[in-house]
Amino acid sequence: MAQDERELLELLKFELKFLEDGGYGRSPHTPWRRQNVFEDSPTCPNFCDPARPHACSECLLMRFVPAELRGQASPCRLIPLNSKGETIDYFYRCGTQLELEEALGGWLRNQIREIEERTELASKTEHSKPAQNGSDSLSRKQWLAFAGNLYVLANRYRENHDYVEAHALYARALEAAEKVVTSGDDEFSLSARLLHDQLAEFARDAEMKACSQ
Repeated sequence: MAQDERELLELLKFELKFLEDGGYGRSPHTPWRRQNVFEDSPTCPNFCDPARPHACSECLLMRFVPAELRGQASPCRLIPLNSKGETIDYFYRCGTQLELEEALGGWLRNQIREIEERTELASKTEHSKPAQNGSDSLSRKQWLAFAGNLYVLANRYRENHDYVEAHALYARALEAAEKVVTSGDDEFSLSARLLHDQLAEFARDAEMKACSQ
């Protein structure tokens, strides 16, 4: 499987689990507003940062946005989720939360299945080709942001003394950071290495506290 396909598959699987675990329910930190699909997920490069320093073009999900709509604000809201072309934005305006989550879950499962089927077919016909440098750079940047976002989320659970959940999130963040650390000696790898070392320290602390509960 090409590297960018593998990373996209992991991202989609995380999104599906995040959805199934109730990640888009009302947040205890912002109970006055709904959680926005993709934008309030740790997979979003701008997670928990109102300044939005990262361009949406840095996100792997952009490939699902129609080309003519990629310049819109919050383009991930314009991803068609079904054969009718209904988007996240459509469900915000005309649907219910339940309808949105059902459509999103179906879309995620379909995309995951299609990637897995392509992978199986490719493995039977030819060896995987390495991803292009531009794609590698994009995916490293998103995985580094993903690791940092999971770190922020883990810290929230740690502050609330939920060390079991915190440890699980630190471990997942470590995995994401490791993808960047091992990808080469560039600016992303250096930042990821520093984050990785910090994550490892907090993960050990959370694990010890979880075991003592």
